[in-house]
Amino acid sequence: MYEDLGAAVSGDQVEFRLFLPDNNVDPKQYDRGGTPRIASVKVLGDFQANPWDLASAPQLTPTDHPSGTLYVHTVSGLQERFYEYKYYVTFENQTSRWCTDPCTKYVGRSNQNAGFVVGGNRIEHVAPNSSPRALADLVIYELMIDDFTADYRGNRAPVDAVLDKLDHVLDLGVNAIEFMPWTAWRDETFSWGYNPYLFFSVENRYIEDPSEQADRLFRLQRLVDTLHQRGVGAIMDGVFNHVDAGHTPDTGFPYFWLYQDPKDSPYIGRFADAQYFEDIDFANACAQEFITDVCKFWLDRYQLDGIRFDYVRGFFKPDDPQHGITRLVQDLKKHLADQSRDHVALILEDLPDNRYQAIDDTNRIGADASWYDRFHFDIPEAAERDSVSPELIRVLNTGLDFAPGKLPVVYSENHDHSSVVNRVGGRNLWYRTQAPAIALFTSPGVVMLHNGQEIGIDV
Repeated sequence: MYEDLGAAVSGDQVEFRLFLPDNNVDPKQYDRGGTPRIASVKVLGDFQANPWDLASAPQLTPTDHPSGTLYVHTVSGLQERFYEYKYYVTFENQTSRWCTDPCTKYVGRSNQNAGFVVGGNRIEHVAPNSSPRALADLVIYELMIDDFTADYRGNRAPVDAVLDKLDHVLDLGVNAIEFMPWTAWRDETFSWGYNPYLFFSVENRYIEDPSEQADRLFRLQRLVDTLHQRGVGAIMDGVFNHVDAGHTPDTGFPYFWLYQDPKDSPYIGRFADAQYFEDIDFANACAQEFITDVCKFWLDRYQLDGIRFDYVRGFFKPDDPQHGITRLVQDLKKHLADQSRDHVALILEDLPDNRYQAIDDTNRIGADASWYDRFHFDIPEAAERDSVSPELIRVLNTGLDFAPGKLPVVYSENHDHSSVVNRVGGRNLWYRTQAPAIALFTSPGVVMLHNGQEIGIDV
């Protein structure tokens, strides 16, 4: 459902669709939380004859929905271009608040506005992978779009610039690329993407080219389509356990600020092992459905070959398989099976891995793989000590204890951790990295490199 909300464009018209659940209408929507207590919703933007004018802004019409209230309004006669908009919400206590659209597919250039495109290029159906591979045959390249393209992209969209170096990546023997988070983050400055606030949107700085304003999501479509035509898998790094609610309503997670009292939002609340920002409250069905629809949106619209789930501890309860990551994986597995997409990998990051707990969690959750963090920690530490330990012997059998068909993703370093060279003492002790390198390519599991590792970047 949520993937169909936001600004839906058809020809020269756009229909704004904003949904809010109500457990008085559908008791299954949430147990913890309340109603938004909205009196009216206006939509403002540069689509107006008098742009961003509050007095002439159209008001969305509340309509009955089986699970709550759907606010809608249609605007026609739009020219081909990129538009930005935002909601102006007045509550029952007569206070008002700017809020962006929680289901927008585009984020604006500034002020965390939402957006939509009329016209422009688009790929209606991204090609599926022409040569899908079994999980065990993958060699993954972890790629941070901003860092990877920073030195050569100029004023072009970073997503476009990735294609310039595709041959370099493939020459490494890579057959899948795992993109660090591309979903929009709240601040307008640089970010690794682990502070999302709009889950259906690509960060604008990744997809905007000043010379082609209307071509935005098309750029990501073209990147994935090109990868698939060359038989390369595309894996999304997804941050779904937490959200950046922000400190002011015009910049934070909209489903927090669309409530008169944000504490009433059923989408945010402590669920499992909270560590970062604000938890998504997977105990509530509306929040569980929201994240499930987000995952289906990316998997289906872009024919992705996998999702890497960040910080699984944040939404995993071992004794509650009906909520959180366990339920999410179950629902996505069924969704993919219904489409006969049996090559799509659901991969967990279960940090911090306290002595192989990630293996048990992977088996219990039913995911396809998990990052094997003990390799990252134990092998460089052993190389630094010039000693052999039981942990080192165990780490060389990385596939041990995984259930049949499930595998570790093995890496000696990743983008956001110190390099092996750095950890064993620096470049003058480079020879200490030989054993980790040999082990990386001979231990059972999926091999992963990160961008820059192939040229010995020392961080």
